[in-house]
Amino acid sequence: MTVFASLTTAKAQVINYSSCVELASVDPDAAYDAALVWAETDLTGGASHCAGLALVRLGLFDAAADRLTRAAVEGQKMGNVEKALLHQQAGDAWLMANSGAKATEAFTQALVYVPEDPELLFGRARGYELEKQTSPALQDVNLAIARNPNYGAAYLLRGRLYRQSKQLDAAAADIDAALANGIDEVAARLERGLIRFEMGDQAGAIEDWQMIVAADRRADGSLGPAAMAASGFIAEVTAGAPTQP
Repeated sequence: MTVFASLTTAKAQVINYSSCVELASVDPDAAYDAALVWAETDLTGGASHCAGLALVRLGLFDAAADRLTRAAVEGQKMGNVEKALLHQQAGDAWLMANSGAKATEAFTQALVYVPEDPELLFGRARGYELEKQTSPALQDVNLAIARNPNYGAAYLLRGRLYRQSKQLDAAAADIDAALANGIDEVAARLERGLIRFEMGDQAGAIEDWQMIVAADRRADGSLGPAAMAASGFIAEVTAGAPTQP
């Protein structure tokens, strides 16, 4: 979901909301304080939304998710799309907090307002994956792809779920589909390397991971997170590790 209508109706409220959200992107501490003051009189949910966005910027994901959920409940004149997006943002915050169960709850609530939305289904599938619930995760990601056959991230997620379920041919096909639909090559090839390794193609796996080590670099030239993972996989495989890296 990408559409988010104004949470406010009165002109003064719109200005408060817009300025608060803008401030959250540059000074989240100040934006959070401003949102708390505004919340004393706000009936739109805008103050809680701004506070939630500020908390995300501060890395306080649990608190952010709570605020974003509160915003969806507080807004008296919100439409279904607006409420769904707030619950989606809460779900994303729970994912960043590594709380799969709470993320699935948030995305489930969002789906009440916008049923079968591909991005909401994808988000809930990620929550299920965090909870190691492969079957419902596959159900959601299958439906997300059915609703949007060009959803590259959904193919990547499904490929990973198929690999975890030992359906390696299906996993490999989904990684190809993810790449064909514009998914980041580093993310796709990190997963493809794992699939190739499990299929017995050690050389192919190392080829994928070596590409990632070369491509995923920070501004100072050090290894990025994917490159660090790939480097570790290469070390384990070349050391003769008998199982998956």
